[in-house]
Amino acid sequence: MAVKSVSTLVGDLKEKYDKSKNKSSWCVLQGMDRDHYNTFVAGDKNLWQIRSEEVTAGEMVAVGMRIARMDEELEKIMKQGSPVPFGNVTPQRNKPSIVMAGIQTYSSDSSSLLCRELLSSKQAELEHKLKGQVEKMKDDPAFRRKYVEHKDRVRRAYL
Repeated sequence: MAVKSVSTLVGDLKEKYDKSKNKSSWCVLQGMDRDHYNTFVAGDKNLWQIRSEEVTAGEMVAVGMRIARMDEELEKIMKQGSPVPFGNVTPQRNKPSIVMAGIQTYSSDSSSLLCRELLSSKQAELEHKLKGQVEKMKDDPAFRRKYVEHKDRVRRAYL
């Protein structure tokens, strides 16, 4: 279970979803943890996590991986939260973008619980990979300036 780019992971998820015999059982939980969004996708007895960070207004950097087999306890946590619309467009290399849309559950408490207590062994690897991706982007001076401006704007919005 290696950390993958979000485009590779979403491509894999689409293939699994297309082959799934129980598409209606698939669900999404999203929440925020400090500066990161955690998106959990459950389907066909598997659980995947996508960890993303907004690097400029409307632009995200994300990585993800399959993190667990689903069980009853994980299923309960995935269903706790508020139902909200969900939409995601993920560009694919040499293919059309993949569009995911529907209703998700949103709960920062539930996503934090999954990260902190049940799936903590995978979080360090995802965090390291995501930080590496963001740092690589920040090496570009023009991007770094936009990133710092965006982070300042986001922080001021909460003051």
